[in-house]
Amino acid sequence: MNAEPQKQDNRTVGTVAATASVAALACGVCCVLPLAIPAAMLGSFGALISWFAHAYGWLTPIAVAAVAAGWLWIAYQSKRSGKRPARSTLAIMGLATAMMVLAYLWPAFEGLIGTALRG
Repeated sequence: MNAEPQKQDNRTVGTVAATASVAALACGVCCVLPLAIPAAMLGSFGALISWFAHAYGWLTPIAVAAVAAGWLWIAYQSKRSGKRPARSTLAIMGLATAMMVLAYLWPAFEGLIGTALRG
């Protein structure tokens, strides 16, 4: 049994190298992207939160005005039509009012929540 190694042509070696490279790239994309994308998204989310923190001073009065305008519009439409607003409308406006009040009062309890979360 005289087994001589056969010569492989360069095309076969190139195909194997290209296939291995594509497989390595696919594995890298498969494994790296799920780790990199959340980090990038968290960084973006942090920047957005930081922007909102600086915008508190001028966004809160706009929110108060928007909720007040919503309640006034509901009262106007109710009076004009002579019908009571739908329960879902009142529920959503109640939720909007509660969220607006929490946003308005946030500076009062921000420190307490931060202290409680830090332990």
